[in-house]
Amino acid sequence: MEKDYTEYNGNILYGKKWAVCGDSFTSGVTGNVFEDGFCKGMPKTYPYYIAERNHMTIYRFFEGGRTLGYPADNTFHNSLTDPDAEYYYRNIPEDSDYITIYLGINDSHHEHGKAKDGEDPTGPIPIGTMDDTGTATYCGAWNEVLSWLIVNRPFAHLGILVSNGCDREEYRTVQINMAVKYGIPYIDMNGDRFTPVMIRSQNPDISAEVKHAVMLKQAVDYPHNTHPNDKAHAFESCFIADLLRRI
Repeated sequence: MEKDYTEYNGNILYGKKWAVCGDSFTSGVTGNVFEDGFCKGMPKTYPYYIAERNHMTIYRFFEGGRTLGYPADNTFHNSLTDPDAEYYYRNIPEDSDYITIYLGINDSHHEHGKAKDGEDPTGPIPIGTMDDTGTATYCGAWNEVLSWLIVNRPFAHLGILVSNGCDREEYRTVQINMAVKYGIPYIDMNGDRFTPVMIRSQNPDISAEVKHAVMLKQAVDYPHNTHPNDKAHAFESCFIADLLRRI
C-alpha cells in the first residue's frame, strides 16, 4: 500500500522517531510541563519542543547525571555504556530515524570526582585519548558508541550536540574531533559561527562578558542553579531542529 504523504506537508521531521541521548541539560530541572497539545505532560525541554512542533516520537535515553563513559570499577551505573542498563546505547531501537548524543558534563565531573551540579560523581572516568578503546574513558566511550552505531544503525541520522557546561574546554574539542573522525554532523552548543552561544560555554574565543550575559538570561536561578531554563530550551530547540533537518 502506497503511503499517503499529504500529512507531512513538506516537513521531513513529521512523525519521525528520535533517540535522544543526554543528561540534565536535556531532561531539564524546572519540572514545568506542556499543559496541552501533542506533548501534554512532557517536560519543557528541547526534545519535546521539537517533538511538539513535528509530532515526533521520543525514545528517552537521557537523564540527569548521565555519563557517556562507564567507570572501570563499576561503581556508577547512570551511563549510556552500562551494559546492564535499560538505556544502554545498544538498546536504541532499530527503527530510530534520528539519534543525537549530548553528553560530557558529568563525565568531566567524574574525571576529578566533584560535581558542581550536585549529581553523583562516583567512579573515575578519565578523559583519555582519541585512540582509546573501551568505555572506561570518555574518549574510549565515544569510539565504542559511534563505531557501533555506524555499523548497527546504518540508516539512522546521527548527530552530535557538543556539550556546553563541561568542566574544561578539552571536553569540547574532544567532541568536535570525534565528530570529524567519524564524519558525523555536529553543532557546538558552546557557540560558533553556525550556532548561538549557550549557557556555561567553554569556547575560549567568546568573551567573558558575553558568557556572563548569556548565563544571566538562561540560568534557572543564577548563581545557585546554572542549568538552562525553559526559555533557553525553547531557544535552542530551533537550531537543534535545524541540525536534524540537515542530517
